[in-house]
Amino acid sequence: MYIKLNEDYEVKTTLGTIRDIEKAFGKSFFEVVNSVSTMKIEEQIKLLYVGLRKAHPEMAEAAFNALCEEYLGIGDLMEYLEKYFYALQYPGLSEEEVQDRIEKKLQKSREIRKMRSLTGT
Repeated sequence: MYIKLNEDYEVKTTLGTIRDIEKAFGKSFFEVVNSVSTMKIEEQIKLLYVGLRKAHPEMAEAAFNALCEEYLGIGDLMEYLEKYFYALQYPGLSEEEVQDRIEKKLQKSREIRKMRSLTGT
């Protein structure tokens, strides 16, 4: 995944990034995801920084914070976080491929619920 600041920066979205997020926040990945809407902006930027530093270990967190403050609006930050969470679940897939996978999982879940309701289980 890439984010656009003064230039395009890669943000890694592998299991190693998820592990680093858990270490940085002291919570499970899913607890972090569920708390993102109540996080301060500084913490949300830190979330992105965890993935960025895997691709750009030379960039200091303070420098990344300054770039985000200079080049991003709140809408941009929210959009990047949404893409980041999808990419962490399905690294290497395009947004369309991720949406297709999610839709297929939702459809399968609906079918299972329907079958359960028909069989009474």
